[in-house]
Formats: sequence, C-alpha cells, structure tokens
Amino acid sequence: MPKSDGGSPISGYIVERREISGKWVRVNKTPVLDLKYRATGLYEGNTYEFRVFAENIAGQSKPSPVSDPIKASRPISPPGPPINPKLKDKSRETADLVWTKPTRDGGSPILGYVVECQKSGTAKWDRINKDDLIRQCAFRVPGLIEGNEYRFRIKAANIVGEGEPRELPESVLAKDILHPPEVDLDVTCRDLLTVRVGQTIHISARVKGRPDPDITWSKDGKAVFKDNRTELTQDFPHVELQIKSATRADHGKYTIVAKNNSGQAQGAVVVNVLDRPGPCQNLKLSYVTKDSCVVSWENPQDNGGSEITNYIVEYREPNQRGWYVISSDLTKRLIKASLIENHEYFFRVCAENKVGPGPVVETKTPILAINPIDKPGEPENLHIAEVGKSFVYLKWRRPDYDGGSPNLTYHVERKLKDSDEWERVHKGSIKETNYLIEKCHENQFYQFRVQTKNEGGESNWVKTAEVLVKEELVKPVLDLKLIGTLVVKAGDTIRIEAGVRGKPQPEVTWSKDKVETDITKSPRLKVENGTDYSKFCLEKSKRSDSGKYTVTATNTAGSFTAHASVNVLDVPGAVRNMKISDISSDRCTLSWDPPEDDGGCEIQNYILEKCESKRMVWSTYSSSVILNHALVTRLIEGNEYIFRVRAENKMGTGPPTETKPIVAKTRYNRPGPPDPPEVTKVSKEEMTVVWNPPEYDGGKSVTGYILEKKEKRSLRWVAATKTAISERRLKVTNLIPGHEYQFRVKAENEIGLGDPSGPSRPVLAKDPIEPPGPPTNFKVADSTKTSITLGWGKPVYDGGAPIIGYIVEMRPKLERKDPEEGWKRCNAAAQLIHTQFTVTSLSDKEEYEFRVSAQNQVGVGRPAELKEAVTPKEILGNFKLLKINKICSSRKLLSQFSNDLLVRGRPAPKVTWRRMGIDNVVRKGQVDILDTMAFLVIPNSTRDDSGKYSLALVNAAGEKAIFVNVRVLDTPGPVADFTATDVTKMSCQLSWVPPENDGGSPVTHYILEKREVDRKTWAPVVADWKKTSFKVANLVPGTEYYFRVTAVNEYGSGVPKDIPKEQLMPPKILLPENISIKAGQKLRVEAHVYGKPIPVSKWLKGSDDVVPSGRLTVHKSPNSTYTFRISALNRAGASKPSKPTEYVTARTPVGMYDTENKIT
Repeated sequence: MPKSDGGSPISGYIVERREISGKWVRVNKTPVLDLKYRATGLYEGNTYEFRVFAENIAGQSKPSPVSDPIKASRPISPPGPPINPKLKDKSRETADLVWTKPTRDGGSPILGYVVECQKSGTAKWDRINKDDLIRQCAFRVPGLIEGNEYRFRIKAANIVGEGEPRELPESVLAKDILHPPEVDLDVTCRDLLTVRVGQTIHISARVKGRPDPDITWSKDGKAVFKDNRTELTQDFPHVELQIKSATRADHGKYTIVAKNNSGQAQGAVVVNVLDRPGPCQNLKLSYVTKDSCVVSWENPQDNGGSEITNYIVEYREPNQRGWYVISSDLTKRLIKASLIENHEYFFRVCAENKVGPGPVVETKTPILAINPIDKPGEPENLHIAEVGKSFVYLKWRRPDYDGGSPNLTYHVERKLKDSDEWERVHKGSIKETNYLIEKCHENQFYQFRVQTKNEGGESNWVKTAEVLVKEELVKPVLDLKLIGTLVVKAGDTIRIEAGVRGKPQPEVTWSKDKVETDITKSPRLKVENGTDYSKFCLEKSKRSDSGKYTVTATNTAGSFTAHASVNVLDVPGAVRNMKISDISSDRCTLSWDPPEDDGGCEIQNYILEKCESKRMVWSTYSSSVILNHALVTRLIEGNEYIFRVRAENKMGTGPPTETKPIVAKTRYNRPGPPDPPEVTKVSKEEMTVVWNPPEYDGGKSVTGYILEKKEKRSLRWVAATKTAISERRLKVTNLIPGHEYQFRVKAENEIGLGDPSGPSRPVLAKDPIEPPGPPTNFKVADSTKTSITLGWGKPVYDGGAPIIGYIVEMRPKLERKDPEEGWKRCNAAAQLIHTQFTVTSLSDKEEYEFRVSAQNQVGVGRPAELKEAVTPKEILGNFKLLKINKICSSRKLLSQFSNDLLVRGRPAPKVTWRRMGIDNVVRKGQVDILDTMAFLVIPNSTRDDSGKYSLALVNAAGEKAIFVNVRVLDTPGPVADFTATDVTKMSCQLSWVPPENDGGSPVTHYILEKREVDRKTWAPVVADWKKTSFKVANLVPGTEYYFRVTAVNEYGSGVPKDIPKEQLMPPKILLPENISIKAGQKLRVEAHVYGKPIPVSKWLKGSDDVVPSGRLTVHKSPNSTYTFRISALNRAGASKPSKPTEYVTARTPVGMYDTENKIT
C-alpha cells in the first residue's frame, strides 16, 4: 500500500507490464482492491517487468518502482510416481519389469527412471542402474539368485531430481517359468509354400516355451543343417529357416520340432519349388506310312512342381540343321505327323509348364516314309441280308485297316449245322462286300464265314450265327430318309424317299394329314415304287401343302406306317386386329396382332405405310418395325390418314391390312355428361346431392364438377358453387322451404367444361318426418308389492319432429300365438311427457310384461320392451347411486365445478360429502339435497380443489360410499426445490423440480427470469425451456441476482417461484487480522468461510500454496445453517406453520477482513 492515501480511501490499483525495453501495457481493465493480482496472457520464455498505480477519488498516483525482471516459465518440481508397474516376465536370474510414465512430469521432461531392489528379509533398497538412467519404460533386472524373493520399486527423474517411487504390488520369486513349447508357423507359409527355382525359401515361425526349447529342422524325415545355402536363425520367439537359390531338389515337406523339459511341439509346411519339367519318357514312332506316322511318348518323371500345360513336337530331315514345329500347344501325348513319301525324318519332344519348356528328347535313328504292308483287318458288320427258299444273301463292310494295301479281296465259306468241314462257295476272290450263296437245301441250318485278303496275308474269319434256309414272311419296314421336318420353298418340289423292306414285296400308299386320300391323282404328284424304296415327288408346292404325310407299307405279314412333316415356306398372311389409339394433333399409335399364318418361318419385321385420304398416295413410314405396335409422328393436324401394315419374313412380304380413316387431332377432349344426380338427406333449407363420374373423361382426369340448381317451374339454371369442387357430393344450403328443386352437374378437366348431365328428379324442400325410434335404456326403476316404477331414456331418433309423449303398455305373462295380443295401455287418461311412470294396482303373485313407445306429431314409434317379465315386490335396505356427473374445468373458463348424483334407498339415506384427508368441505362449497339428487357445488374453484371426494349414504339398512376424482384444469403451481449451484463470477447452474400440481394439464415448458438486486423489473433469461435445469452465463462479476422460474401448461403461466435470497451469496471469510505466538508453541488459525453455494477454500503462505506435512494440517468442517418457521397452538391443536425464514449460519462473530488472507 502507498504510505499516503491522499486524504481519500484508495479505490483500487492498476497494474501494467512490459517486455524488456518494450511498451507498458495495462493488465487489468478495472481497478482491483486486493494488494495482489494474477497476470495472465503471458508468453512462456519471455521476460517481463511490472509496475502498479494507486487510485482514489482524486485520480491515479505515480507508478511504483519497476519490479525485477521475471521470466515466464512453468514451476518445476520432481515428477510423480510411475503408473502401473508390473512384472512382465522372469527367470531364475532375471526379472523383466514394465511401467507407464507418470501423469505429472513436474514441469520438466522425464529424463529417465531408477529401478531399486529389496531382498526379502532386509529393509535396504539397492539401486540397480547405478550409472545411467533407464530411458525406456521397461528394464530387465539381472543378477538375481534362484529361489530368493525380491521386491522392486521405480522412480522417475527430471532435471530437478528423482520423484516419488512406485512399488510393484507383489514380490518376485526368482525361478524359471516352465511352459511347454508352442509352434505357430507364419501365415505366409502354412500348409503350402510355393517358390520358383533360384528364389529363396523362407520359412518363419513363432516358438514359445520356457525354458527356451531346442529347435530341430528336417526335410522329408532327414535333418537339415546349416551350409552355404541354408541359414538357421533362432531369436526367440522368432525362428527362421532360409534356403537361398532354391533348386527343384529342395521341394518336400519341412518340419520344425521345438522341445524342452516341459514337452515338445512341431509344425510342418510343404514346399513346392517350381521349375521346368524334366525330359519326356519313352519316345516312340508307330503306324509309319508313306504320308504319316504316329509320334507318342510318356510324361516326364518330374513335372517341375506344376501341371504340364502342353507339349512341343518338332521334326527335321537328316540333311537339315533346323527343326520345324509340328505342334506347340499339344495337350495329348501322341500326334499324327504328315510325311513326304520316301523322305527320312528325326523327331523330338519337350514338355512345358507355367515356368517354361523343359529339355527335349529326340529319336536316335531316322524313319523312312513308306507304306508297310500287313495283314488286313477283319470284315466289319457281317450279317445275313436276306434268306430265301434255296439261297442266303450276305453283306459286310470293308475293314477299317487294309494292311497298307488297297487291293482287298474276300473269301466266303459255309457249313451245315452238324458238319465240321467248311465249304468255299465261290471260285477265285470276291471284290464286292456282298455275295449271294445259292444251292442251299431248304429247311437246313447253315453257318457262314468271311475273311479279308491282300498282299500281306489273310485276316481272321468272321462268322455268322446259324440260320434256317426257308421262305420267309417279313413284316414290312419303312425307313424314311428324312430327319426332322422337311422345309421347302413355295414353288419347289417336295421330295420324300422311304426305304422299303418286307416279304412278300409290300404295297406302298401315300396320304396327307391322317386322311387316307388317293393323292396320286393330283397332276403335280409323282410316286415311284421300287423293290426296296418308294419316292414321293410333289411339284410346284404351295403353302397349303404343308402338313404331315403318311406312307404305309402293307403285305400279308402286316403293315408299317411312317410319317413325314413338311413345311412349305411362303410369304406371311395379313396382320389382324389393327387398332389406332392415342390420337393427337401430330401423332398416333398403331397396334395389331401377328398374322394367323406366318408363312412357315419367323416374322422378321413389319412394313408400315401411310396415306392422306385426299391424295391417296402411299408412302412407307417404316420398313423395319420389329414389334406389333408403332408410334407414327409428324402428322399434320386436321388431315385424314389411312394406314396399312404388311408382315415380312425371309420369303417376302405378305398382303397389307388397312385401317379406317382417322383425323389427326388432339386426343384429349372435354369430359362427357355424368348421369343425372341423386338427392339425399332432404330438409327444408338444405339438400345433399351426389353423382357419379362421367363414363368418358375426355382423355384427361376430371379435375372438378360444377353443380347447378333451379326451381321446378323455372327455366334458368343457377350454379350452386362459385368454383369447381373435387368431390362428388355437395350439401346445397339456403333453399326456400316448400319449393321444388332440380339439379344437374357438369364435369371439368384441363381441356374445359363438359356438357351438363340430365336433371335430377324434382325434390320438395321440407324436413322429413316419420314416427320416432324406440326409447332407450328401458328398465325397472323401483318396485313395491302393488306397483312397479318404470324408467327409460329418449329415443336416439325422434323421426324429425319433437317427442310429444310416451305410451306405456302392460299385460300378464301368458303363452300367446300373436305377439301383439293382450297389451293394455296404462296411461290412458293423459299424455305422458316424463321418462318415468309408476304402474299401480298390481298383484305380487303375477308376472307382468311392459313396453313403452314414443310419439311425435306423425304417430307412435316402435316400442321398447323389458327383457324379462317382472313381479311386484318390496325393495328394502337397498339404496343405489345411479348417476355421477363430474364437471372439471379451468377456473379461467368456468368458475365452479359440481358433483351431482341420483340417490335412492329405503328409508331415505343420510347424505354426507367429504374430501379425502379433509373431514368437511362445506366451508368452501355448498351441499344441496333435492328429492333424490345430492349436489356438491364449489364456486370459484382453483387447482387446489382438485382431489378425491366421497359421498357416504347411511340408513337403517346399511352404508354405502362412492368416490369421485375431481381435476380442476388451471395453470400450474410453483416449482419445487429451486436452487443455484456451481456459482462463478460470470455463471451459475439453476435447477428445480416440476410443480406438484400441474393444473390438470402436463407442463409444456418453463420461463426463467432474472433481476439485479437494485432493480425491480424482471428480465427474461429463456422463455421456452423444456428441461428442469439451466446454466445462466454472461453474468456481471460482483453483481447480486434474483432468479425465478414459472411453469407453463396449455392454460397459461403458473405461479412463479423465486430462488431464496441466500442462494447467491458471495464468499465471505471471518479471520483474525493478526495472530501472535511464541516460538515453539502450537499455532492454530480458525477461519469461518460462508457463501451460497459453499465456496472452495484454499490456504496460502505468501504466494505459495500451503502443503500439509507432519507439522502442518488443514481441517475442513461443514458450516451449519438453519431456517425457522412458527405455528400457533391452542386447545384445538396447532395451526399451519408460517413461511420459513432465510437460512442462517451459526457462528461466533469476530473481527472481519473481507479479502483473501495470508498467513505470515
């Protein structure tokens, strides 16, 4: 403080700062009252100087002397303890420790860590890393003695020094961890590893086990050792095998075995080394002729690790050096090579896979291209073609292999069934492949054989089965030389040939389409029949000749039928069902059906032509229409057009089909007239008119309707609506009663308004009147020995006229054929206008049936009958609460509510109204009892009148009560527990509880307001807040505020709730200004701190925080605050308590000093 205040109290201080040799800058915007100030916004590493001005009412003082330069930097202290130190691994001599760096580095980077060890049984901690700090958050402690137990702790160090240690939670016993081995091959080499020749085989695995297991590698059961190409690496858990410059011999199954004292494990991988395949095996040449030979070979012993993709075959002549490729993509292991006669050839072959071609293998000696002559093959398909009375006709086929000589001849022999000798049946050799063997004995069994002969020799014999020589009867067989359907063009000749077999010779006939007609008389048809064939020729075919032709062969052994389908291709027929749609001013759409006859082949396209009627010149619009519809554009509006379409197939164009003339105009039109409307629900001033949409909407959707009306005698129609209506129903009002009206309707679309419908039938404007419906809720209301009281309700439908009375009828219960027989009117003297009637002079020994009917000016309506017959009887000790009416409304709309109940009982019960929890509500309401009605009326009702009410009935027969829940609709009551928390110099947190009484309607939102202490008006904070808490920001520091909150429902704003005044009390400290004690005595300083909310206390010594230690302790005790309220007491009891006072803190007043205090 300055030595002199200038005669006026100092109002504050102003602080300025500058960087070295810089410009002075003001630090605080408003003067501060304290003798210290925390300067913010400094830049770390910069050096600053400060000075202070004092200020009173007269102005500012001169600046204070400049402070010493000070550098802006963080305060540095030793770091905190490391986090979560734990044992990662151990052995009998080492322990692996890991930890996490401290959360607090003391303001300086962590330089390293110190690990200390304590042996079991001693209290001394020995430093492990004596020379250097540990840089990482992990360390292996060496030099442990097996079997001893150790404890470890770790400290972090920065530039200031070592921080607080953190000890491992458990001790460590130095011993090996035994774990059986585990082998996990790398995912890249599991199951199968494929490499190319020359690449490196790389097999890696992760091996776990304690102690470290011994690793053994093997290939196909043989151990693998380190050599010039093989490297074995063991860096647990990583184990690796590498074989450089892989060769084909390195492929096989590699196994890794890990073994220690706890067990063993192994893993295996198959290594495939890809190389070119080896040489082919067993190269052979066969079937050598003058122009070809067959080269064959076998697969290589080694395919190089991949499948053989193809073979390359080459040849050369002895006097040539170059090789010529026969085939380079051969997949089979043989090939037929073309040769030149009398030339010599060498051949060679190599296999190829995806790596490349392998080594070649070639023939050692050349071959000469000449034909070898060998024995021919056996005759093929030897069979007996025909058997006669004394002959047998044999047929066979030339052998597939002629032995190298085309000069083949045949030998034919025969023998009887029981004979062992074969007899040649011809002289010389037979060159044909058939032979007729004659001079056979009838009814004898013969066997025949045939062999082939050339210059190389004779083939083996081919024998037939034994056959009986006799005259045969063979059923006819036809063999049509036709596959599928015979297709011919129109005008061409239809030729069908059939092979004929049968004995005796069959007779052949031809017919068409399953009708046996002799078509041989046609001048266009020629039929040629032979011994073994029949030919059908129909010249100049036509489309009508298409169909199924039948050929029939008949002899004495039977008949045989065959069929042949013939399709004669011609131009298609005319298209069908041509239609024109979607006609507009410049286009239209044509559609048609395909022709019935497509000409025997698929319709390829259609040709569309058009012509103007006035010109009659046809022009092709499109000659490539694929579909059976087309859109025709570029028409001229108003012109008349004719269209024609022809179908086209591959044979040509069919006849055209023409349309009727059409005029190109817009396809949309005004809608047509609807049907005449109908009138329903007629009254004297209004009628309801309904109608249906028109059948024709003009091509556009109907957008609305215009309804017109007129009186029957009038000629002028008047619109009933000013604008078009979309619905097809309208209630016409303001009619003149007694007048007849007619209606008509017009439909409207985008094009315009259509023609009107026909007029409706005339309808007279009057109310419809008819007899009323039956009364409702017909029942027995009361009963004595001689009378029965009946009650009912008004009919649901009064027939269009007021009810003028009721008719009550009765009859004794008897069995009757006619349900209307025996009814007697009870109220015969006068008209009954009430809904209750008592029938007297009844006998309690009979059952009676009752019914009641309503009557209006038209007549009597249908009656309502009791469900069952009743007997008069006395009702004692029974009372009923028949009707409850509850009216609950907002006091803003209706200022009272009432409960009225219909009460009956004998004798008349005593009626008492009560409110649950309160004995008597008559003090505010009014209780009325009128005849059988009990009323409770509470005027000027408020939300506080909501609750549960009871009506108790008591008479000699007993008691009965009924409860009524009343809800008065009003604005909400005040909220509860309105408090302020987390108060800072510029904000606070407000919270509250919804009102206990929401006024009968849910709270929709809250209105929050504030005002300063020295103001009377409230300012809104938020006007539509849904939650029950809100953080108020942007408050002015040092200013006291009042807050209030109001709940709002659909009926308006409720009662506001103010926050208690003491809720926002700035912090205050009650503390002695000076305390003097002698050295060595106990210093005790008590400070009473209060404020709303409870402030956070902090002790300082000078500008440093007070740190608790063994000599210094800080105790915090909660303040005790109280509030009071008063109740009056007399003989009747205690009254309601008064409103509570403000909260008061119990304390002993001492000297006050309203500022932050320092202990000196």
